[in-house]
Amino acid sequence: MKKKFIVAFKFVYLFADASVLLLAFMLANYMRHGLFFHPAYNRLLTPVLLVFIYFFYHHKFYNRLQLTYVYELFRIIRAGTVAFGFIIVLTFFWRPFSYSRLMLTYFLLLTVIMVFAERELLKFLMVLCIKRFFQPDKILVVGRGRIVRALQRRIRLRHQAALWINHYPDAEELRAYVRDRGFSGIVIANFPLNHEKVVNIANLCENYGVDFQLVPDILELKLGDLVMDEFFGIPLLRLKLTPLTGTHLFMKNVFDVAFTIAGLALFMPFFVIIAALIKIDSPGKIIYNHTRRGRKGRDFKFFKFRTMVKNADAIILEERRSHYKSGNLLFKKKSDSRVTRIGGFLRKFSLDELPQLINVLKGDMSVVGPRPQIISEAEGYDESALRRLRVKPGITGLWQVSGRSDLTYEEMVRLDIFYVQNWSMEEDFRILLRTVPAVFFGKGAY
Repeated sequence: MKKKFIVAFKFVYLFADASVLLLAFMLANYMRHGLFFHPAYNRLLTPVLLVFIYFFYHHKFYNRLQLTYVYELFRIIRAGTVAFGFIIVLTFFWRPFSYSRLMLTYFLLLTVIMVFAERELLKFLMVLCIKRFFQPDKILVVGRGRIVRALQRRIRLRHQAALWINHYPDAEELRAYVRDRGFSGIVIANFPLNHEKVVNIANLCENYGVDFQLVPDILELKLGDLVMDEFFGIPLLRLKLTPLTGTHLFMKNVFDVAFTIAGLALFMPFFVIIAALIKIDSPGKIIYNHTRRGRKGRDFKFFKFRTMVKNADAIILEERRSHYKSGNLLFKKKSDSRVTRIGGFLRKFSLDELPQLINVLKGDMSVVGPRPQIISEAEGYDESALRRLRVKPGITGLWQVSGRSDLTYEEMVRLDIFYVQNWSMEEDFRILLRTVPAVFFGKGAY
């Protein structure tokens, strides 16, 4: 709940920044031209606001909110100066009117002062709301020495609670802290950890949705999941769970809803035809639903067109159990007697997946993402495979366009994890484009 509040507050920051920029522009015009506002400035106003907001976003104004006033002021000056330079170049080449450079300079100075004051006020209000309505975050700090004392001072500035231990806990003790005692973050400082221990801690924290930060004491440490960060001036290595957070997650959700509405409108005639064919071909329900495991381990009802005979689950139950007991987590059969005639056709061209558009509209799934996890399979996952649950499962995904069921279990996991850790909208579009030939040729579909 607290994280949702902070995400919502980012939009408050965005609206407030835009409002203050507008006010600063009006005041700068008044300081230079008095009450007269030339119509040419109306045409300039929108580009100015968009450029400044873009550079604010580029400088992570809406990702990291709780900075000291020195860092906040420095960030505003840096972003404002870059945006100001861009506007100067723009007005040099686009000159329907001789814009006052002095007026634009006033605007920059007012922007720095007013945006700084606005963001400090919002930060005060946000902290006040967090202290009033939410429990403080509990941070486990493992370490000793001066760096730990410095961390202690900075954690207090962020109104967080911390537990300090000067010994390295084993895996079970760490798991107890994050699972049973509700710690939301772990910081490890001044402990000589080998690569394997760091990876194990990172995986444990990732699977429980806990922030993991490491104060580096060796330059040779290289992990793809960790990125350089700072905590009030102290260098840290932060666990990169997935790029799919904050604004990126919002963009993906908007795309999912728009794509789904368009898809349902486009494929509705096919829904009717397929439903009729299923009913004619064999007795039973048209839509098959099954419980799957989704983002953050939440279970949901997963929809598909029925492609098997009525009692298919009972027929295969014992065979599936024996298969999992053998240690193989991937259960796929190229030749399955339970598949109906129309079901084989639907599976070959992935038409049985169309009802999953409803799952996307409900918010359980995304258009692009990892494979929806069967619960019995997910319960056998190791810490590495559980990374697939960091994002919503998708109708299509990287492994689906890379061979589908012809891939081994290890290859599927590796492709899903790669997608989670390297997500981008461009990658989603590439996967969607590759989905078309994959569906058309039906390779690996059974």
